[in-house]
Amino acid sequence: PQYAIAPPAVLMLLLQNEALLKGVDVSCLRCIGSGSAPLPPVMIRTYADRYGIEIVNNFGSNEGVSLCSGALEAPDPEQRAVLFPRFGRPDVHWPQRVAKLIETRVIDPDTRAEIVDDGRPGELQIRGPVVFDGYFGAPEINAQSFTPDGWFRTGDLFEIAGGGRYYRFVGRLKQLIVRGGMKISPDELDAVLAEHPDIAEAAAVGYPDDVLGERICAVVVPKPGRTVTIESLQEHFRARGLAIFKWPERVRVVERLPRNPVGKVVRGDVSRIAAAGADAAAGATGAPA
Repeated sequence: PQYAIAPPAVLMLLLQNEALLKGVDVSCLRCIGSGSAPLPPVMIRTYADRYGIEIVNNFGSNEGVSLCSGALEAPDPEQRAVLFPRFGRPDVHWPQRVAKLIETRVIDPDTRAEIVDDGRPGELQIRGPVVFDGYFGAPEINAQSFTPDGWFRTGDLFEIAGGGRYYRFVGRLKQLIVRGGMKISPDELDAVLAEHPDIAEAAAVGYPDDVLGERICAVVVPKPGRTVTIESLQEHFRARGLAIFKWPERVRVVERLPRNPVGKVVRGDVSRIAAAGADAAAGATGAPA
């Protein structure tokens, strides 16, 4: 095979446990498609350097559309982890066939106005023959999911980047952490946590706070024999240049992250772990180590 598909969690696991691939010839693989969660840049770099395999960042859903960011669209791993070609726009040329089959736009959730300049988050909406007709037997859900002119509301927040040629994934509209009025994407924090040298996998979520509304908790799975502290996390975020209001203020250590059958982190379960007291969290899904 020249092409394979795997979620980021599996690809990271293979990199962190070299014994799993020892003796396996993967030289035939040209690229691996991944998605369903943010891709750590270190993963993209390592597969290219160690195995000569390019990781393609795919974004899509069962409802339709596919944005694909590979080595040709975004050669830099840092960009490929978060940027997708702005397919479906008459003013932006991409040679890929899917770019001509779909329509995409970004809409301000508050004003409902279309966003056309860089750096302003909005909901990605899609339309075209690769988008489904609707949810069967669910007229009320369809009325909420589609605009009157037929655009599907994805619920995903994107912003325009790169002078109008790219979309940057910001996060799920309903999963943003709102800390003291500042809206923070947990996916951005997840990508930073993934590059911490002592962490095997991690997810950032908000937990309730009487003053700020929410604060940030990192739920982490340490690498074998390693220890993760709030001090080491904050120093890591400082070194990466993130604003101080994006730093974790609580850490929960677990044996594994709760995931659904396709490997996607279940944020609701992670949030319950983050919100629980240190003792109560021991009985939660993804029990602390």
